[in-house]
Amino acid sequence: MKSLAIALVALAAAFAAPAAMRADSLREGTDSMTAKSEIAELVNNWGFWRDRERWPELASTFHPGGTISISWYDGPHEGFVEASKMIAAGGAALLKHQLGVPSIRIEGARAVSEVNVVIMVRSSAPFGMVDTTSHARFVDMLEKRDGAWKIRKRVAVYEKDRIDPVDTTALPASLFEGLDAFPAELRFLAASMKRGGIELSKTVVLDRSAEMKALYGEADAWLAGQ
Repeated sequence: MKSLAIALVALAAAFAAPAAMRADSLREGTDSMTAKSEIAELVNNWGFWRDRERWPELASTFHPGGTISISWYDGPHEGFVEASKMIAAGGAALLKHQLGVPSIRIEGARAVSEVNVVIMVRSSAPFGMVDTTSHARFVDMLEKRDGAWKIRKRVAVYEKDRIDPVDTTALPASLFEGLDAFPAELRFLAASMKRGGIELSKTVVLDRSAEMKALYGEADAWLAGQ
């Protein structure tokens, strides 16, 4: 009888172990899906709050000390929010971000998100209104602190852009003069910015560049806890 009892206990343990492992795996999967959902909402809210000029909410998407590097700005997120306020107050351009579904990787309390974004700017030129459309990606390094996922660092990677007339049938030839002074990936955006008195950032990251490869390396190292 004693040997039978031992055998039954061993058998029960053999069945219990896989069940416990399955429960742990299910819990980890649920936690991961919850974290990815929270991060995806945060990424989407960034674009919505920027376009709706909801500045306190926009600032809340970053952790203290968070940074952002885009076509016209590179530095602390607080400075970006304040500069965005000034641009919006000038009323010279209408801005819209269309974001896709982010690809998210998570390791513990750290995450990396990458999302496609189309940045549309309507602005005035001497010959009429124009739409400048830029295709880019936002690469975010995020961290969970005090129970909340927020951005530690955001970098935009620029792929291509174009410009279209709004209230005229064609663009004048003069608009295409001097474009070679700017990178091909965002030449129309950079030229439009220059007309508005905004210089292209010296740290702008272009698609398939050495800076892009270094950014991905930094993101991988961040995710690994380095």
